[in-house]
Amino acid sequence: MSNSDSGSGAAFDSLKNAWAPALRAQQEALKAIESFGRFQAGLAGDYMDWTMAQAKANLSAGSATDLAAVQTALAGQFGEKFKARVQEYVGLATAAQASFNQVLGEATAGVASTFKKST
Repeated sequence: MSNSDSGSGAAFDSLKNAWAPALRAQQEALKAIESFGRFQAGLAGDYMDWTMAQAKANLSAGSATDLAAVQTALAGQFGEKFKARVQEYVGLATAAQASFNQVLGEATAGVASTFKKST
């Protein structure tokens, strides 16, 4: 009885080791999706704030000159926020790429070591 238990335990360990890289890649993908989702929500919030400020400026402007000045200032502020968001996006993309490269490297090394052991 114990012989079949050790055989099933070895089979389970073998299966677990075979799927470990795929599960790790899935975890990293979910982390990246969450990060990009938070980024998108922040960007949407910035855009909504800018839109609301534009609407306020349109309603409260006394003259066309005042409106143009306020809209120019708002566009400059939004441009700065957007520039910061682009830098944040580049950082997220770089981190995700590094994470996936690490997972892929570990998986490749695991397959290579398994192959060397079998030959």
